Amino acid sequence: MSKLYIRVKKDGFIYEYNEIMAANPACEVITEEVLFPERFIPAHVEVLVEETVEPKVRTTRVKRKAALDLSTADIPEAPTYTPQELAEEASRGLP
Repeated sequence: MSKLYIRVKKDGFIYEYNEIMAANPACEVITEEVLFPERFIPAHVEVLVEETVEPKVRTTRVKRKAALDLSTADIPEAPTYTPQELAEEASRGLP
Protein backbone atom coordinates (compact mmCIF):
# COMPACT_ATOMS: atom_id res chain seq x y z
CA MET A 1 0.00 0.00 0.00
CA SER A 2 1.30 3.45 -0.79
CA LYS A 3 1.72 6.27 1.64
CA LEU A 4 -1.35 8.36 2.47
CA TYR A 5 -1.62 12.13 2.66
CA ILE A 6 -4.32 14.64 3.60
CA ARG A 7 -5.33 17.40 1.18
CA VAL A 8 -7.43 20.32 2.38
CA LYS A 9 -10.27 20.85 -0.10
CA LYS A 10 -10.46 24.62 0.41
CA ASP A 11 -6.88 25.65 -0.31
CA GLY A 12 -5.12 22.46 -1.48
CA PHE A 13 -2.52 22.28 1.30
CA ILE A 14 -0.98 18.84 1.71
CA TYR A 15 -0.25 17.28 5.10
CA GLU A 16 1.07 13.94 6.32
CA TYR A 17 -1.67 11.44 7.13
CA ASN A 18 -3.38 12.06 10.46
CA GLU A 19 -6.49 10.21 11.63
CA ILE A 20 -7.99 13.33 13.19
CA MET A 21 -7.61 15.35 9.98
CA ALA A 22 -8.85 12.42 7.89
CA ALA A 23 -12.15 12.54 9.81
CA ASN A 24 -12.58 16.23 9.00
CA PRO A 25 -15.08 16.75 6.13
CA ALA A 26 -13.02 19.69 4.82
CA CYS A 27 -10.12 17.30 4.10
CA GLU A 28 -9.69 14.36 1.78
CA VAL A 29 -7.34 11.40 1.96
CA ILE A 30 -5.20 10.94 -1.14
CA THR A 31 -2.53 8.41 -2.07
CA GLU A 32 1.03 9.07 -3.08
CA GLU A 33 0.20 8.09 -6.69
CA VAL A 34 -2.36 10.90 -6.89
CA LEU A 35 -0.10 13.44 -5.21
CA PHE A 36 3.07 12.64 -7.17
CA PRO A 37 2.05 11.08 -10.51
CA GLU A 38 5.45 11.79 -12.08
CA ARG A 39 7.02 9.25 -9.72
CA PHE A 40 4.78 6.44 -10.93
CA ILE A 41 5.04 6.68 -14.71
CA PRO A 42 5.28 3.18 -16.23
CA ALA A 43 8.52 2.33 -18.03
CA HIS A 44 6.85 1.78 -21.42
CA VAL A 45 5.35 5.28 -21.26
CA GLU A 46 8.75 6.81 -20.53
CA VAL A 47 10.15 5.11 -23.64
CA LEU A 48 7.31 6.47 -25.78
CA VAL A 49 7.84 9.99 -24.46
CA GLU A 50 11.57 9.86 -25.14
CA GLU A 51 10.91 8.74 -28.72
CA THR A 52 8.46 11.55 -29.45
CA VAL A 53 10.34 14.43 -27.84
CA GLU A 54 12.57 16.22 -30.31
CA PRO A 55 15.99 17.21 -29.02
CA LYS A 56 16.52 20.91 -28.67
CA VAL A 57 18.67 22.12 -31.52
CA ARG A 58 20.68 25.28 -31.13
CA THR A 59 20.50 27.11 -34.45
CA THR A 60 22.92 29.91 -33.65
CA ARG A 61 26.12 29.89 -31.71
CA VAL A 62 26.62 32.60 -29.17
CA LYS A 63 30.08 34.10 -29.21
CA ARG A 64 31.31 34.79 -25.75
CA LYS A 65 33.15 37.98 -25.06
CA ALA A 66 36.38 38.06 -23.17
CA ALA A 67 36.05 38.16 -19.43
CA LEU A 68 34.80 41.50 -18.19
CA ASP A 69 37.51 43.56 -16.53
CA LEU A 70 36.13 44.69 -13.19
CA SER A 71 39.25 46.41 -11.92
CA THR A 72 38.61 49.84 -10.40
CA ALA A 73 42.08 51.36 -10.53
CA ASP A 74 41.46 53.93 -13.28
CA ILE A 75 38.00 55.35 -12.68
CA PRO A 76 37.70 58.77 -14.32
CA GLU A 77 36.12 61.61 -12.38
CA ALA A 78 32.57 62.42 -13.38
CA PRO A 79 32.36 65.79 -15.12
CA THR A 80 30.62 68.44 -13.10
CA TYR A 81 27.69 69.99 -14.84
CA THR A 82 25.73 72.94 -13.57
CA PRO A 83 22.60 74.01 -15.38
CA GLN A 84 22.83 77.54 -16.82
CA GLU A 85 19.80 78.83 -14.87
CA LEU A 86 21.22 77.61 -11.56
CA ALA A 87 24.63 79.15 -12.29
CA GLU A 88 23.04 82.52 -13.11
CA GLU A 89 20.98 82.55 -9.93
CA ALA A 90 23.88 81.44 -7.73
CA SER A 91 26.18 84.13 -9.11
CA ARG A 92 23.62 86.96 -8.85
CA GLY A 93 25.06 89.95 -7.00
CA LEU A 94 28.68 88.84 -7.41
CA PRO A 95 31.19 91.11 -9.19
